[in-house]
Amino acid sequence: MRKRTGDSILVFNDDEEWLSKCFFEDKFKLNPEKLLRNKQNIKDIWICFGLVKIKNVDLLVEKVSEIGVRKIYPMITSFSNRIPLNYERLKKISIEAVEQSNSLFLPIIEEVKSIKEILNNWEEDRLIIFCDEKDGIDISKINRKEYKFKKIAIFIGPVGGWSEEDRKLINKKDNLKINFGSNILKADTAAIFSLSIFKGYLL
Repeated sequence: MRKRTGDSILVFNDDEEWLSKCFFEDKFKLNPEKLLRNKQNIKDIWICFGLVKIKNVDLLVEKVSEIGVRKIYPMITSFSNRIPLNYERLKKISIEAVEQSNSLFLPIIEEVKSIKEILNNWEEDRLIIFCDEKDGIDISKINRKEYKFKKIAIFIGPVGGWSEEDRKLINKKDNLKINFGSNILKADTAAIFSLSIFKGYLL
């Protein structure tokens, strides 16, 4: 950033946003001058997705960070890609998306774990929204008045979809199966679409 002494800049941390002034002594510093707002809690939604191509992971992280989500959980499933993730890069993408959307809430990006490991340590009061192209309710036909959600996790499969073993693991937990009608969506598109819809369902 090209800033001089006396220039104003907005800065935020996990809790607050401040109007600050730049100044230089031996190094660049910021002087917080005015509290502008406190962070407000966002709806308690996780996005859990089977690993896909890096470019699609990048887009998924960017867009769900803009929309607002508490946690992003990349998963190893039976048919997921086996790729290393650069967590510092993903965090930077998420920070830029949060700044662009004028939000203060930076989601937690968890390290990759197997779906089995994730579900073995599951919060039992968190409902899984199971995005399943072979089964479930068409997402456009869900009646908002029928469901009272508090905490959810949206599960999105990789390009190859869910294996029978994956399905058995998910079906051991409380879940609501949904699909996207006749369209087969990529993981990043499915995450954006389902998150946008289910944010309106949480109380």
